[in-house]
Amino acid sequence: MKIKSLITKVLDILTVITFIALISVVVLQVLGRTPLLPKAFHWTEEVTRMLFLFLISVASISAVLHNEFVSVDLFTSRLQGKVLLIYNTIIHFVLGIFLLYLIPAGIKFMNLGARQLSPGLRVNMKYVHSLILLSLAGMALAHIYMGTNNLISLKNRNKERRFNND
Repeated sequence: MKIKSLITKVLDILTVITFIALISVVVLQVLGRTPLLPKAFHWTEEVTRMLFLFLISVASISAVLHNEFVSVDLFTSRLQGKVLLIYNTIIHFVLGIFLLYLIPAGIKFMNLGARQLSPGLRVNMKYVHSLILLSLAGMALAHIYMGTNNLISLKNRNKERRFNND
């Protein structure tokens, strides 16, 4: 559990820092189009896109670990206790496996960027596209972690029930 809290804390801090950087670059971009600054900066559009991709990549992993993704709960609102825990465990493992399945496509997408440079900053797009791979792998591991925690909770719940019945 200490590892999870450390990882979520780092991810949350990175999310906030990236969000502040993103807002700062957008404000600079807007100010560059007014008479307040002598000229518009050509690199702000690219940096905004890169920061946005990084923000989504990091925040999506954090959202899985905090269990904060939006869900339609028409069905799950009727579930309670052990059944809800089993349902959530299955969902976490299915999503984790699906995201692991997508990793080869993420690698292929990342390698496509190896032949491209961003027009303004001349950054190899492989690094930018690797954020998609980071997001896929991170969310897959987070879902598998959450599913495993649910399985442990189910096991502990069954042990407590057996102990109370004896």
